[in-house]
Amino acid sequence: MTIAVTGATGFLGTALVRRLLEIEKGQQVRVLARNPDKARQLFGSDVEIIAGDITDQAQVQRTVHNASYVYHLAGQLYHPIYPVHSYTHTHVEGTRTLLAACQKEKALQRLLYCSTTGVFGITGHQPATEEAPYAPTNPYETAKVACELLVGQAHRTRHLPVSIIRPGLVYGPGDLHLLGLFQAIKKRLFHVIDGGRAMLHPIYITDMINAFLLGAHQDQAVGRSYNIAGSQPVSIYELAQTIAQAQNLVLPRSSIPLWLAHLVATASTLTPGMRASTHAPLTHSRIDFLTHSRIYNTTRAQHELEFVPSITLEAGIRQTVNWYQAHAYL
Repeated sequence: MTIAVTGATGFLGTALVRRLLEIEKGQQVRVLARNPDKARQLFGSDVEIIAGDITDQAQVQRTVHNASYVYHLAGQLYHPIYPVHSYTHTHVEGTRTLLAACQKEKALQRLLYCSTTGVFGITGHQPATEEAPYAPTNPYETAKVACELLVGQAHRTRHLPVSIIRPGLVYGPGDLHLLGLFQAIKKRLFHVIDGGRAMLHPIYITDMINAFLLGAHQDQAVGRSYNIAGSQPVSIYELAQTIAQAQNLVLPRSSIPLWLAHLVATASTLTPGMRASTHAPLTHSRIDFLTHSRIYNTTRAQHELEFVPSITLEAGIRQTVNWYQAHAYL
């Protein structure tokens, strides 16, 4: 049996491939990688590496050839410095290319598409179910909506055996996306905005990988989508406090008024060299992340996939801090 993975060198992809190598011994794991040297460094000779971009039709076809399971994780996370067309290219055109390739493969039992709960945008304090309307807030989320529509259409019109998994806020060893938050808290530079009352729904990386595997192997998951998040949402303040406690620190009690946060973000865009930087101290997109609730109903995944998160926030944050410290990030 052959298992194919796109996006294998990213945070989620790396964790998934390593787990597959543990539990699928004797099976061939094949990955598509824009940077084959990085893939070889991560996985050694345990995987077959196909060098290429997700929009390269020939290389994508080679990747999924004779595959029984395909995990499509390739993507580009949102940052305001990246042009809109880059999300369309990587996500939409890449997914279209992959779907066309999978259609030719008779051995295919499941194509699992990794989307995002971000397709629902800002939820407020009412957890979004899988049937909530799409409400993307940035080009990344908009591209993911377009991909979900393509995947759903492929299932309905071409009977492709697909499942859609929507991860919440994934964190854990190997993640660098949230590293800045951990570092800011360590340096005592982080202060909650507007009281830190907004709610988020984090999930630890090993729980997320379990959800991928369940989604790929449950028969009733074909043609279905699933929200995947931790056991309960937490406020920004609670999340930051947990990160501080894991570093034996005390989180400052002060809160930045929302108007002042936006003023600082605007000033950053006017500072030479800062507008096009990924290291701006505060951006409007970060303010949106820290002041708007995004929480999800995971009942469908619990009932149909038998998905149950096992890692508490405290344990997951502690393991994440340990990994950051061991790799000299903190």
